[in-house]
Amino acid sequence: MIRQNGRLGLSRTFNLKKYMSRKNLSCIVLLLAAAYALNAQVDSSRQVMFKEIYSAAERAYGMNQELMNGVLQESGEQDALGHPYFLDYYTDQGSVIYRGKLHTDLSLRYDIYNQQLLLIYLHDREEYHIWLHKHFITQFIVENKRFIHETLGAFKEPRFYQVIGEGHPVKVLYYWEKGLTKVNAGNSEKTMFEEQRESYILVDNELYSFKGNRSFAGRFPMSFKKSIKEYLRKNATRVKRASDDEMENLVEYINTLSPDGNK
Repeated sequence: MIRQNGRLGLSRTFNLKKYMSRKNLSCIVLLLAAAYALNAQVDSSRQVMFKEIYSAAERAYGMNQELMNGVLQESGEQDALGHPYFLDYYTDQGSVIYRGKLHTDLSLRYDIYNQQLLLIYLHDREEYHIWLHKHFITQFIVENKRFIHETLGAFKEPRFYQVIGEGHPVKVLYYWEKGLTKVNAGNSEKTMFEEQRESYILVDNELYSFKGNRSFAGRFPMSFKKSIKEYLRKNATRVKRASDDEMENLVEYINTLSPDGNK
């Protein structure tokens, strides 16, 4: 260490790995990251110190401190039947755009009960569950499905939406969530996770909800309705139960229609 203007700083050649354990270094980086985020107007010497510790951590251990600067999930989950995650309890390889940077090959779970993205991190043979800060997430992929984090329609806060039809002017979005419901189990009553899905058409940043074929086609101008209804009937598509691939094909077809509703 060297002293600079009454403060302790890091010398260029200070060996963090030699003097600190991995856990101690992780804790220091996380604490400094939190302090740095809360005080954007830090002086230049503190910024230099933070960046040097951050860089030394990545050089020594290859840890991504941006992702590690989340909230550690406390042990224990809801005493309920089922699980709070999207599709599957088991961890899936995925990716996330976090603070504008793409991070790939991550172990992720999407908790749709708490509406949180969970990073599973293995460290010293222990498994840590870290909730990533939602306001830093732009989009992510789990189970080979893409989600965005945006404020759309009449909603005042950003929400996670699964995207069907990426890159098209007209898209379909799904908002997934789970609630708790009471069920009878033999002679006792138990609590169970129950999955729900809200379905929307996204056009020009506006959301239009739908449930079945009639309400889906009804959200489009009259010039589109006939073509959409014919497509649904010809392909035996039921939007309420359609697979993602079927909905991708439907969205792609709609985006090929001209203003008069013809291809």
